[in-house]
Parts: sequence; structure tokens; C-alpha cells
Amino acid sequence: MPVDVIMPQMGETVAEGTILRWLVHEGDRVGKEQPIVEISTDKIDTEVPSPVNGVLKKILYPEGKTLPVQTIIAQIEEVEVKKGVGANGRSPVLEFAKQVEITKVAKEEIIFEKPDETQKRHSPLVRRLAKEYNINLEEVKGTGEGGRVTKKDIMDYVASKPGISAPPTAETEKKVLERETLIPVSPKRKITADRMVQSKRTAVHVTTVFEVDMSKVERYRELNKENLKRGGIHLTYLPFVTLAIARALKEHPILNASWTDAGIVQKNYINVGIAVSLEDGLIVPVIRDADKKDLLQLAREIQDIAQRSRTKKLKPEDVQGGTFTITNYGLNGSLFGTPVILLPQVAILGVGTVVKKPVVINDAIAIRSMVYLSLSFDHRVMDGANADKFLHKIKDILESWEVTVYEPKRSSPPTGYGGVW
Repeated sequence: MPVDVIMPQMGETVAEGTILRWLVHEGDRVGKEQPIVEISTDKIDTEVPSPVNGVLKKILYPEGKTLPVQTIIAQIEEVEVKKGVGANGRSPVLEFAKQVEITKVAKEEIIFEKPDETQKRHSPLVRRLAKEYNINLEEVKGTGEGGRVTKKDIMDYVASKPGISAPPTAETEKKVLERETLIPVSPKRKITADRMVQSKRTAVHVTTVFEVDMSKVERYRELNKENLKRGGIHLTYLPFVTLAIARALKEHPILNASWTDAGIVQKNYINVGIAVSLEDGLIVPVIRDADKKDLLQLAREIQDIAQRSRTKKLKPEDVQGGTFTITNYGLNGSLFGTPVILLPQVAILGVGTVVKKPVVINDAIAIRSMVYLSLSFDHRVMDGANADKFLHKIKDILESWEVTVYEPKRSSPPTGYGGVW
């Protein structure tokens, strides 16, 4: 009896998924837990494994199809693989291969015994030609094996019917489209577009910008980055900003909340999402309990989730439960922007690129490493004063960072801001 492969529910709020790519074809042998299809949801892209050993009997939906969760997307004919050596002395691998071949032969025999059904099966080329010429294939007499309709049958039928017009040639289509190009939209881009439009229609976006002196943070990085690199950590500015945000959220919890019709829901935990740019869009994995972690832990986790995001190794729980988001567009050289809030959160912080520039300090001109931090917040939940106090707290933490040498043997918890933990 065939075993069903279903569209999995990758998270409590996920209602549908899109088939990105089939990794196997109908008739292929598959092993249990072998990835057979890539899917995309609004939470994550992932691979769906085969639930059993067997042969992929039927693919029910093509690539690009969006379906509700729990929909059956394929069927696998299960083949039992016995452990050890069988009674006939053959290995389980040979037994499995033999059963697969028997299954394929049986399928072919069944098809041969039912020529009426075979006649209704047409090749992709024949179906495409029939669509282009607007032909009902039931009216075309097939001369191929088992009565199949061939390309020649289609062309002969067209020649016998003067009223059928030829489809536009590639040259004609090129002339029509040469001034415009239609770019297919990936499922992830569609999901992102829907979420961004929903956010702008729902939350009342306001953005406030602070300029922050990162000179002390820069000196701390230069002092410790080689030592930490030997431990496998590439120390960027992002862990510093994440730590500052986590501490500022504890003092200003209104930014760690969500809006509901019943009232403002304040979260008593701090899960910071980090936007990661991929080739086909963005994904926001989450660092849980960020306020309970030190700089080194945050640096490790940020590095880990970024790598797993780009290799599609994230789990559904890795992208759930965020309460605040950071987007680091400074990686691309941008100075500042106005990021869009990720609902149901009420704020998002954008980090620009760090640049050395002249600034006035105590009526004297000095060169400092400066960065713009942009905070977009939901004006339904808070006023500008709340947002500015929060951003000012982040500024104070970063500008007063303690410049010390990292000592890996120390295990005491953080006692203050900066590099001591």
C-alpha cells in the first residue's frame, strides 16, 4: 500500500507551504530519511525526507505549487529492507534492488495490460504543442507505441485542419517582450512582499535615528579579535549591538511587546531576531534569552545562525518567538535606512556601516568610528520619547564600552557593560 508524503507544518502558525524543487523523480528508489523535496514556508526553507524505504510512485504536485499543510504531495511504494543477510544469502541491498526492479516491471505490465489508460498519457512535448495550437488531444489519432500521440501526429493533425493557426514564433515573442522582461517571483519573495505590505498597513511606522561613537568598541575588537579568532569566533560589531539592545530592552520593556485589540502584550523574555540576507530574500533566525548571554556567547550564536541560514540547516524553532529584530544593512555600505517592523513585534533596529569621520569633542575636532542606528517603532504602542530613551540607552552602552583584554579563563557572569564577563 502506498505511503503518503505530506506537506509538513513547520510551526504552529504556518498554514501553507510551497514546493521549491523535487530532488527525485517518479520511479526513483528512495531510502528512509532521504531528502526528496525542498519546500518553502513563511518561516523557513527546508527539505522533506522520505518516511520509508521504497520507490517514489507518484508526484502529485509540480514545483512552484503552494498548498495547505497536511496536503498529500507524493506517494511512495514501500519496500521492506531486511536487516542482515537473508535466507537466500543475499545482502539486504541486493534484495532491495531486486524488489524495486520487480515493482518497476509489475508497473510496466499493468500499464501494458491497460492500453486505454496509456493512450491518455501524453509526453510534456505533446501536451505543450496541444496547448499552443489549442488542440483537443482526444481528437488526435496516436500512431506511437500503445497508441500514444507523437509530435508527428500533432503536426499532421494541424496540417489537415486549415483553421488552426500556428503559435507565435520565438522571434515574434522576442520582439514583443524586448522592451520589458517578466521576472518570475520566488515563493520566498511573495511571502516577504505579503508580510511587508501587511506591516505597513497595520503598524504606524515612525523612524528615529541616533549617531553613535563606536571608537571604544572598535578598540576592544582590535585588542581581542585575533585571540578570539583562534577560538573560531569572528568578532564583528553585531554582538556588541545585540548585547546593548538586550540590556536596553530590560529597562524599556514597552519595545519588547506586541499590539492586540485587548491591549499591549509585554513579553517577559527577550528573543532577538537577526535578519540574514540570502540569495532569494531574507530570513530572521532568533537568539533566545539574549539578555542572559554575554558577548562571547552572542558572537558564537550569531555566527552559527548566519551559517545555518545560508546552508538551509535551520529548524522551525530557530525562526520562531522573536520579540525584537536587528537588520544590519551596514554590511552593504548603507549609512542608515528606515526598516519595516516584523509583525507582531513593535520595533526594529537598523545598523548602518561604521565609518571614520571628523567629529567635534570638547570643542576640538577628532577622528572617530561612527555609526547611525535607525529605530523604526509602532506609534500605536509608544510615543517618540519612549523610542528615543531606548535608543539613547543603547548609545550610552556602546560609547562607554570598557576596553579590556579578553581573558578566556574567567567564568564569572557579566557585572557591567563592556568586555568584562
